[in-house]
Amino acid sequence: MTGTAANTAHPLQLRFTATGWGWLVVALLAGGYVWFKSINMVIIIVYAMLMLVIINGLVAWRSVRRTRAERLSIHPVFAGEWAECGVRVTNAARYPVTVTVADQAEPHSNTFLVYRLPGGQSLTCTAAREFPHRGRFRGPVAIVSGYPFGFIECERRGDASHEIVVLPRLGYAEPDGLRRWMLRQMGNDGRNRKVLRRVTNDQAEVRGVRSYRPGDAIRDIHWRSSARRGELLVREYDTAPLAELLLVVEPWLPSQPSRHERQQLEDALSLAATIAVTWRRAFDHPVTVAVVGRSESAATANSEEDLRDALTPLADVAGSPTGELRMEDGFHRRVGRSARVIVSSRPRTPLVTHLTRVCGKPFVAISPGDALPWYLPPAMQKRKTNHREDRG
Repeated sequence: MTGTAANTAHPLQLRFTATGWGWLVVALLAGGYVWFKSINMVIIIVYAMLMLVIINGLVAWRSVRRTRAERLSIHPVFAGEWAECGVRVTNAARYPVTVTVADQAEPHSNTFLVYRLPGGQSLTCTAAREFPHRGRFRGPVAIVSGYPFGFIECERRGDASHEIVVLPRLGYAEPDGLRRWMLRQMGNDGRNRKVLRRVTNDQAEVRGVRSYRPGDAIRDIHWRSSARRGELLVREYDTAPLAELLLVVEPWLPSQPSRHERQQLEDALSLAATIAVTWRRAFDHPVTVAVVGRSESAATANSEEDLRDALTPLADVAGSPTGELRMEDGFHRRVGRSARVIVSSRPRTPLVTHLTRVCGKPFVAISPGDALPWYLPPAMQKRKTNHREDRG
């Protein structure tokens, strides 16, 4: 929907404000009193008060009539992540206008004052917003003007066709821990068993040492070098070759889910998103995401932006007791050269047996209730951060 079509579908609306109603009542009462008393000099003031109301309505209507606004399109963001949301305001008239533009996308709205925007120019207004939970957020964009006195407001709708996609909240996955766990799970595949032995046992792959960073494993600390330099140093290993990642997400929920089961679904979606983001950022390998029960086919991401688009189905997935997985040719081509992981909201999902039989390759299934030493859920990560701040 273009800005012109949006403005045509939503005509202008005039309304009195509380200040305008008060002003009008005072003017009418004063006019009635001076007319009854025949005070001709004072009635001119009453006429002037009424004229100001009319002028206000005309100026507000003139300001909004040729002004257009549209919500900016942004890439999907993760819950808890700050994002620059806003609108683009365009003045199609030849004269300056003063309007207020409200982006009413739930759960909060942003309001921007555009003061004397020159004719024929555009202005981009943005504000940082944080979305507390996943979803697709939409709502109207309103162009309002009560300029210059605020007695009467004129309003029309802008272009609100762009929605804000919020992905599940991310936890934290230790890249080295995830890598070792994945290689150990893939150890059943003879093609990867040698890689597992090199990573875990061959000390010749230690490339050097570097300064300790929060999240590094204690066992990787090089105590002798640390004592010599007076700071914590950790061993740095050459990264073993890893395959692509084929991530299958099963948003399972029974017909009448309990609160705990709904929370399990949210935790599973956060786990899946965290694995995908960590794999893409840390190992720089493609990630293919397939969601059970969705009409979208599996999407492969080769960059950070592509990954957010691939995770878009997780924004509004509701979960169900049944669902099919779309396995097109692209899905089968990825099976042979990928690490194959199923993240399910239920433990011991039968989907792992089904996919292993259909694809002829073993899949690994995990759920939020599994003991994953390399993973920190969002809630625990937040508590750990707050604890550090309190200690600081």
